Amino acid sequence: MIYPTLRATVHNGRIELLDKIELPENAEILVTIMDEAPLESLTLGEHLAAGLQDILLGKVTHAESAKELSSHLDAVLEDA
Repeated sequence: MIYPTLRATVHNGRIELLDKIELPENAEILVTIMDEAPLESLTLGEHLAAGLQDILLGKVTHAESAKELSSHLDAVLEDA
């Protein structure tokens, strides 16, 4: 199963997820250390490339209605 990219930080030497998600016990994860530059500093092209990569990897959500889309966006943006 492929999960979306999760935000995390290091606190007291431990990785702490910033997104509320439950992972299966012993799940393997790939950790990428990012520069301190905020995501807002990415160019439009970099955002587009990342979005297209997510599509190619199947990291998409389909909404069948405006209500379903609104509910999904509320959940995604809850901690933003």
